[in-house]
Amino acid sequence: MAVLLEALIRIFTGAAQQDLSTIRASRPRFDARMARELPLRILVAEDNTINQKLMFRLLSRLGYHADVAANGMEALESLRRQPYDVILMDVQMPEMDGTDAARAIINGWPTPQRPRIVALTAAATKEDRDGCLAAGMDDYLSKPVRMDELVAALRRCAPGIQ
Repeated sequence: MAVLLEALIRIFTGAAQQDLSTIRASRPRFDARMARELPLRILVAEDNTINQKLMFRLLSRLGYHADVAANGMEALESLRRQPYDVILMDVQMPEMDGTDAARAIINGWPTPQRPRIVALTAAATKEDRDGCLAAGMDDYLSKPVRMDELVAALRRCAPGIQ
């Protein structure tokens, strides 16, 4: 796979062989140190099992262990059982969608105890983003979620966590 990556870099950037080590070194590295530096209790609210596995894989590369809820109702039940710092919330789920769940969390938990809610959605328009933020979600990620965007969202959530 590394050979393929190097070939693609050479093709698309015109980089000579000696330049590849510089390009490789400048790529961001994601590892388990993030969870040690920024410990977060994370709940993934996502009904699609493939998307659940993807989120768990991304989070585990950062050193995080997350719980899962398959819909908004399960997310609320999980939050009643234990506190979370961040909820990665799919917007379109059965039983209770992410927007309704976010509103219930905002209305049901005082701000200091309320987890930060990051919307996850395949809808990537400005209107979709604005709708999630208007519903009270703290941040927004479009699917498929990229590692660098996930890291940035988790870091943005951290200052508000008490």
